[in-house]
Amino acid sequence: MPRPPVFRFTPARLTLLAVMMVTLHGCGDDEEPAPPPPRIVMVAEVEPGSPQAQTLRFAGVVESVTTTQLAFQVAGRVERVLVAEGARVTRGQALAKLDTTDYQLQLRDATARHQQLEADLARKRKLLAEGILAPAAIEPLEAALVSARVARDTAARQIGYGELTAPFDGVVAQRLVEPDMVVNAGTPIFHLQDNQHIEVSVELPEAAALAIPLGPDLEAEGQPVLAEALTLPLTYREHSTQPREGARTYRLVLRGTPPAEYNLLPGMSMRVALQRPAPPAPDDSYLLPLSALQAAADGQHYVWLAADGEAQRQPVQLQGIEADRARVSGALADGALVVVAGGSKLADGQVIETRRRD
Repeated sequence: MPRPPVFRFTPARLTLLAVMMVTLHGCGDDEEPAPPPPRIVMVAEVEPGSPQAQTLRFAGVVESVTTTQLAFQVAGRVERVLVAEGARVTRGQALAKLDTTDYQLQLRDATARHQQLEADLARKRKLLAEGILAPAAIEPLEAALVSARVARDTAARQIGYGELTAPFDGVVAQRLVEPDMVVNAGTPIFHLQDNQHIEVSVELPEAAALAIPLGPDLEAEGQPVLAEALTLPLTYREHSTQPREGARTYRLVLRGTPPAEYNLLPGMSMRVALQRPAPPAPDDSYLLPLSALQAAADGQHYVWLAADGEAQRQPVQLQGIEADRARVSGALADGALVVVAGGSKLADGQVIETRRRD
């Protein structure tokens, strides 16, 4: 049986094999590799950097606008008390009465004396006209008549002072006497509070007192702690220019109209919101999410912009941090898309696919 031929690697054959391998390898290099997929990044719009007004909140206390002690102007026995504590009263309404029997007797006596002197003076003036009396004879009588008229009018006024009336619309905060008590002139009978307005006092720390416009343009709202559904507009009334003793706070007093459906009484707690005006800002400032801000090795800041499907590196100057946003300046534009997530490994000109942040 014939033996198979033996294949021998001669130098010519080895050279031919090497050329064929190089040729085959060169044919493989003609195929370009597939490009990498675009990098997915989250983007958000650049906002103009105009500062916004800021709302500051403080604790306040409800106060009455006017609390007045009411008293009789004459002494006497309290005959009747016509209102109870907590009662709403109107201006001119009778609140309490004194027993005016003694003053009525004084009025009757003064009236009788006045009438007697008037009659005597009329007779003597007739005699003066007839030449029987000299003018000096009736002068003491004229003076006595004036004194009697004053005594009569005073007695009449004292009777009127026996009724205590409300000087304004309000609420009887406290009753201090009971019927049949004998009181002197000026003894407090009631504490009356004005219910047409309320005042709310707020203790402002130094920083707030420095920044808030303390004046008629101040905007404020109040919310009772136990009535969160109620919002009460408040206006400026006054403020102190000296700090409260023992604390570096300044007293601000606001005024409002009490609602009909709630009893806002002095001493109740209230949350007060005050508007702090927006501070001035440079014209070329912008606001962007803090996560969009990148820092280079030399400490300079930059952001990645998404433009035409590519990442573009844009240097910016950091002006400040406001909550979760950065205020920057640089060659940005309102509405430009800035990368807020996925920008840590980007390269300038890299192809990206954007997703909006919810």
